[in-house]
Amino acid sequence: MKKWIIPEFDRQLVKELQSLYGLPIFTCMLLVIRGITEKEDIERFLNFQYPSDDPFEIKDMKAAANRITSAVLRGEKICVYGDFDCDGVTATAILYSYLESVFADVMYYIPDRNTEGYGMNMKAVDFLHKKGVNLIVTVDNGILAIDEIDYARSLFIDVVVTDHHKPKEILPKAIAVVDPHRADETCKFRDYCGAGLVLKLLCALENDNNFIMENYSDIAAIGTVADLVPLTKENRDIVKMGLINLNNTERVGLNELIEIADVKKMNAGAVSFKIAPRINAAGRLGTPYDALKLILTENEDLASENAGKLNKLNSLRQDLEAKIMADIDNMLLEKPELSYRRVIILSSPKWNPGVVGIVANKVVEKYGKPAILIAEDNKVCKGSGRSVAGFSLVDAVFACSGKLEKVGGHPMAIGLSILRENIEAFIKEMDDYANALDVMPLPSLKIDTTLNPEIIELGMLDQIEAFEPFGIGNPTPVFAITDAVLDKITPVGNGNHLKLSISRRKARLNVMKFFTTAEEFPYTEGMKLDIAINMEKNNYRGEDNISFIAKDIRISRELFNYEKVMYEVQNYDLFLSGIFRRDIHADKLPVRDEFKIVYIYLMKSHRSIYSIDFLVYETERFGKSIQPSIKPIGAFKLLLILDMMKELGLADYRRCSDRLEIKLREAKEKRDITSSGLFKKLKEEIENAGQTQILSGLQ
Repeated sequence: MKKWIIPEFDRQLVKELQSLYGLPIFTCMLLVIRGITEKEDIERFLNFQYPSDDPFEIKDMKAAANRITSAVLRGEKICVYGDFDCDGVTATAILYSYLESVFADVMYYIPDRNTEGYGMNMKAVDFLHKKGVNLIVTVDNGILAIDEIDYARSLFIDVVVTDHHKPKEILPKAIAVVDPHRADETCKFRDYCGAGLVLKLLCALENDNNFIMENYSDIAAIGTVADLVPLTKENRDIVKMGLINLNNTERVGLNELIEIADVKKMNAGAVSFKIAPRINAAGRLGTPYDALKLILTENEDLASENAGKLNKLNSLRQDLEAKIMADIDNMLLEKPELSYRRVIILSSPKWNPGVVGIVANKVVEKYGKPAILIAEDNKVCKGSGRSVAGFSLVDAVFACSGKLEKVGGHPMAIGLSILRENIEAFIKEMDDYANALDVMPLPSLKIDTTLNPEIIELGMLDQIEAFEPFGIGNPTPVFAITDAVLDKITPVGNGNHLKLSISRRKARLNVMKFFTTAEEFPYTEGMKLDIAINMEKNNYRGEDNISFIAKDIRISRELFNYEKVMYEVQNYDLFLSGIFRRDIHADKLPVRDEFKIVYIYLMKSHRSIYSIDFLVYETERFGKSIQPSIKPIGAFKLLLILDMMKELGLADYRRCSDRLEIKLREAKEKRDITSSGLFKKLKEEIENAGQTQILSGLQ
């Protein structure tokens, strides 16, 4: 379940923009919804321009450019010190290839993910010292390398830091620290990734934005999309120009990668789902140098060989992810208490540290909670986490960093290193941190606006394309069709997908629900639903049509209060994890009639798989049909009843996120629901909280 966020927008302003600029009304509506209403912003958004912000507005950029220029002119040995992810590899490629083009004495170094971990380390500094390096320029790392940079200085190696990660209170003592997230930073735009920040560094070195964009934006666009930074303002300009260049790139390595990834149309989605994962796979499961050499090479044979390596590693990554995700599902089914935590933290010695970050993102999507996954080792373990909007995971982990060896990241994503013996203590600290919050943010889906299906037409797709590239900060538009009747459910694609035929008034649409079987689909024909959709242009037999793809489906908002249900699920999870909220009152204790309603409904139903929202809604309807005066059971009480049924031997029951698998057992004798341990626990908590007025009817 997700909370839908549908913003209100100024309809009068939409008409004003249409009148002022002669743009289509649908385009004006999307501009207003996304807060792009000033003439300068509209022109910049809809028409490409080179980045116009002065690179020297960024703190220490001048000092960085001066020191690098000096090193080039003096023939000093420079090392570009990168990172093993896609952003780090592309940032390394950009700076290395530029310095090589101006005849600098330059080398690169990327630490091994498994043996060295993220960022600078002492052994690497020693290695570079022996190589005669005079200047290290970090890209996509360095802001947390306080001790390592001090050590480099002791060996008379200067360091220039370029990084976009959140710094601690103390900055490293480098020649220059270029990080837009410094506390004293005043530059206009701060959301660069590592590759984007290096592009700004090159603009400072070359003093020619156009030249740099034409020659390096293709590589920078890949890093920018891959690192999930907002695609707004300068990032948007970088990606727009970069995609143009990628479609006509002369880099033999990128051309090989594009071909082997079977990219038909180069857009942000192709970079995100086909190009970036293959570059990332090198650092996760092989060596990032294969990806770096692929980008840099001018040799077609080497390009073909490395593209093939990356493709195989990407297939291996997909297999490993699937196995880890299946492992996690099994862990949470066998020990459901692990999923009750406000932040899901799991560890295993079987997991590959290179892919746990990707899987953590899937855990967040499936379970609706922040997640940290730790790949256990005999000593130092590597972990990665992802979050939900509104919960800063990096702040949480920094607050609990006493047990960690290393940590870094953003509000939505973190990486960490931890000794194996400290994992349980870290989990306890994170539990305490999260449980101290009054409420956790609900997982959400942002909807651009609701659409009347009767007015949807093909021309809207051309207007939507003007808003590309899509990504963080400028997502693919999502529209809601509300109060639609589900007329028919048709399995397609060997039963792995569904075609949903819906109607509202005179409009009839077919909406695709991918990767869902008929058995898994929780709703039934005839129900009134709200459906969140993407719209895509589809050419079939030479004719353009609109494809509707379901992003989320829920019971009509006129019939169901999702936010209330989601908070009740949160409170129930807290109760199961041993935390009792004082706003849980006696009415959460089920009486026999309520228990009976749920049991009889399940007995009459021909399903074995339900969703929480569907079962809450249907048991309420069923209850009123046989006992009109009965109050709605609600999600907290429903989940309690289901757990009590399992405890009392009345049902085989498993809950996995919102999915409920229920199979009733034959009741050979009458059960006393007050004998349930969960019932007794809740009753005791309510009485201890001073709520002695327990509902009548308990037996």
